[in-house]
Amino acid sequence: MSEEFKGIVDSSFDNGTPIWLYTSDYIFGMVPADASCSRWKEVSFTFEESDDPLLITERDAELSFQFLLEEVEKGVSFYVDDLKVPLIKEFTYSLEGKSGTEKMNSLISELINNSSKYSNALPIVKNKDDLAILKSKV
Repeated sequence: MSEEFKGIVDSSFDNGTPIWLYTSDYIFGMVPADASCSRWKEVSFTFEESDDPLLITERDAELSFQFLLEEVEKGVSFYVDDLKVPLIKEFTYSLEGKSGTEKMNSLISELINNSSKYSNALPIVKNKDDLAILKSKV
């Protein structure tokens, strides 16, 4: 299972910029499933789940955006004490009226490039070199 996860991580930049967030309990990612970024794979690897730690679900960009936002607001915020969820929501309001693909790419870019605006220690992968962090955890 961890080899399959590592393969997903290694190829995650192939179709665009993914988002990877990690906590002490799990790794969460959204990876473009195609070059147009109209479909995304949600990837989660839960460390304590010995039977089936890897879950992968593919969705369209609009639904993926909603799941990503929920994960940041409700999942990651549980682990990151200083996460400024209201600021993230404020940013997402600026995306209203845009396509799901534009929303996904904009939110991911914002969280990667301006992570310190939202938290002093947002556990996010910012580039390909940081992928080693994820692989070292499994």
